[in-house]
Amino acid sequence: MKLTKILPVFFCIAAGLISSCSSDDSSDPGPGPDEPGELVLVAIDTAKVISMGENGNNPTIVLNRLQNSSSYFTGLAISPEGDKIAYGDYQTLSFSPDAVRTRQIRIAGIDGTGDNAVYSADDTSVSFGAIRYLSGNKIFFVEETFWPDATRKLQIVNTDGSGLQILPGQYDAADITDDLGYLLLNPVTAANGPRVQIINRTGDNGAGSLYHNEMFEGIGEYAVGHGVFTTDGKLAIIPYADGNEIRLRIINMDSKTSSDMTIVSGLTGGWLSYRVAMASDSNRGVLTVTGEGYAKSKSYVFNLTETTIAAPFENNDENVLDVYVH
Repeated sequence: MKLTKILPVFFCIAAGLISSCSSDDSSDPGPGPDEPGELVLVAIDTAKVISMGENGNNPTIVLNRLQNSSSYFTGLAISPEGDKIAYGDYQTLSFSPDAVRTRQIRIAGIDGTGDNAVYSADDTSVSFGAIRYLSGNKIFFVEETFWPDATRKLQIVNTDGSGLQILPGQYDAADITDDLGYLLLNPVTAANGPRVQIINRTGDNGAGSLYHNEMFEGIGEYAVGHGVFTTDGKLAIIPYADGNEIRLRIINMDSKTSSDMTIVSGLTGGWLSYRVAMASDSNRGVLTVTGEGYAKSKSYVFNLTETTIAAPFENNDENVLDVYVH
């Protein structure tokens, strides 16, 4: 099977890509819309934010910064309280030689109100990644440059735009724990297959040291997606594809042991992109999948404790690559 990596034009950081597309497998549905404990899902569609119920019901555009074909968001995070979002905003306001570019980290209410910038990059060719809304009204994000030199800055800013900090190291981070103690890195190619590393930020006098190395042997180079920590920091969740399935690798941070949970099965040919997000209860989450053979992306809500997967629902279109959950 030939594995191919592509970069969707609407995002600077691609999800994990493999040769696959999905069948409509399903399991027991989650709570109904009127039952307590329903999840709130928030999706990015190019430069729009869409809020919906946990079954994909009642999708509503709550924020729209689509100004032209060069407007898009990269990454989003929901606050621990579930009332605000932070996101990376990319704009090019003109295609003339004097084009005005902006690269900003912005925050808004979960309903789209109060939208404002808390950080603006001096270099407007940068990319933002690993955005996380931390407790204590702080935002973590990674700022990357690719030319003329590849650099990364791990940064924290207060939600009022004050107190910008740069953390030590140029790690290719996918996520950070809320207490800033651990970094989950993006997958890299190793001799026996992809691997994902977890860094203890207090190691090596604050420069960070290797805490855990998770191997994915015998699968393709691009078959491992971007992982996340649960809100409580007790688990690291990494989506990956193996054969005709998409699974979650669930790493216990204390014991450094792992287990797998299959979310999608019955895959066939074609490229595929997938992304995972976890809810504030550190138990439920959502996996969003798109690719060849998908007219629209699909999202699968799952429960780690009960090992259940709700029937997937279709998003508005193929541009919805990322769905976040609270």
